[in-house]
Amino acid sequence: MRILALGLAAMLAAGCAPSRVYLNRNVETVLVLIPFNDSTGPNDAPLKAWTYVERQVASRGYRLVPRQKVGDFYDAKKYTDPAQIAEWSHEDLCKEFNVDAIVISHLVAWENQTLGIYNSVSVKITAELRARDGSKEGALVWNGEGEEGYQSSASTGKGILGAFTQAATTDPGKYAPDAAAECFASLPWAGWDPEMKKFSPK
Repeated sequence: MRILALGLAAMLAAGCAPSRVYLNRNVETVLVLIPFNDSTGPNDAPLKAWTYVERQVASRGYRLVPRQKVGDFYDAKKYTDPAQIAEWSHEDLCKEFNVDAIVISHLVAWENQTLGIYNSVSVKITAELRARDGSKEGALVWNGEGEEGYQSSASTGKGILGAFTQAATTDPGKYAPDAAAECFASLPWAGWDPEMKKFSPK
């Protein structure tokens, strides 16, 4: 009886588990661009954020162009700002890297600010997945955004010196992984839902 009960519990748990949501398009190989820096953060902030953006996209089953190949492309073009790649059309980049889609992201905030006794740290990322459709912009098939950080002041009990010390030593990069995870939380899985094949006409 105990074995039967455990079996039923496992079946119920499986039935209640959230199912994967698939993109249901022929999109499996993607180019993840270095995030455009719309923040006031340092020049290396987009490179730090890029790591976490790539990680999130790969976790949904997409095959990524190796970052070394992407980096070599930027270097060969002598780009000093990630946004310079916008001179290429979506279709031309897809051809260049032989991909089905491109992930375009923006680092909106990478901030560590102190105003009197108040300090805040924030990281915000927005992103789009655009599939290849022959157009200059590509077809927008998904977008998302995520933000993480903290706020504090002397009134929290840290005191004015504690507030200044915390602002000076806290790296926004600490919050980048969670900001990226929130941004890509709704990104569908690559490819087609296997369950659809069961109901498709033969």
